[in-house]
Amino acid sequence: MKQSRTASLIESLLNTASGFFISLGAQWLFLPLIGVAISFHQNLVFAVFMTFVSIARSYGWRRLMEKLHIRTPLSPSVLAIAAERRRQREVEGYDDTHDDEHNVGELAAAGAVYALAAGEHRATPPIDWPWDDIYWKPQDMRRDLVRAGALIVAELDGLERRRRRRNKKTMVKSGVVASA
Repeated sequence: MKQSRTASLIESLLNTASGFFISLGAQWLFLPLIGVAISFHQNLVFAVFMTFVSIARSYGWRRLMEKLHIRTPLSPSVLAIAAERRRQREVEGYDDTHDDEHNVGELAAAGAVYALAAGEHRATPPIDWPWDDIYWKPQDMRRDLVRAGALIVAELDGLERRRRRRNKKTMVKSGVVASA
């Protein structure tokens, strides 16, 4: 997602405020070590001046980076699927280890069943539901489709993990050392 100008400015201000105090302390500590005598007032004025320079620099770089990136804004639906996937992981505890315990294709099958039955208000799961009935939790068409998308994303993530493990095993067997 693209950061707004206001968010860029707030980020720059917070970043620079912490930099101000670090600069003030560092100048107080290190300038005397290299033979530069400086009063607290001089140190403060210099830190304030450098803070404004830092805000302008940070804001300018952030806006340039935003301008150079070619981004397509994510739709509310894609954001909802990402939020549901995060909820599944953080609230339900369905992390990578849990997901990898499922048979290949099982998460995608559950997602497909939710997608096909979306909005039907079925009390019992369709015949091709891969899990116990207790895990069938339809709500409304949008929510069911979001859940379907998140389950398919979970399957894709597992596919990617399996691919990486296969590649790593192949590299180990062939004697190729992978750098981290």
